[in-house]
Amino acid sequence: MRLFPSIPAAIVTGAVGMPLLISGWKFIETTSHSQLLVLVWAIVAFIIPVVLATIDLRDVARRWRDAGFFGPVSAPASREAFRQIHFPAWTRMAAWFVSAVVSLLLLKIVGAFDVDLR
Repeated sequence: MRLFPSIPAAIVTGAVGMPLLISGWKFIETTSHSQLLVLVWAIVAFIIPVVLATIDLRDVARRWRDAGFFGPVSAPASREAFRQIHFPAWTRMAAWFVSAVVSLLLLKIVGAFDVDLR
């Protein structure tokens, strides 16, 4: 049983998700000029994939169950919890970030994707 999402999932999410996010964003702005649609697209194409690829949802669900529905959900403070939960999540976030930046730069170099990085 896997307790954490994998680093390859974070890499694929960054490499595919970021160009898809920007393409959808530009399409929405050119066709409808709706900021609400852009916000919904950002949530669907950015926030949800990043959360699913990087955060350990089983641990979050377990802590919510232990605290109760209205109970306080606090982060584990032990050193072991840091090594088992936080370090892998930040490693996956770093892998996601690097893959997103590399994919955008490669698409910019190839000229297939017009991204203004200024």
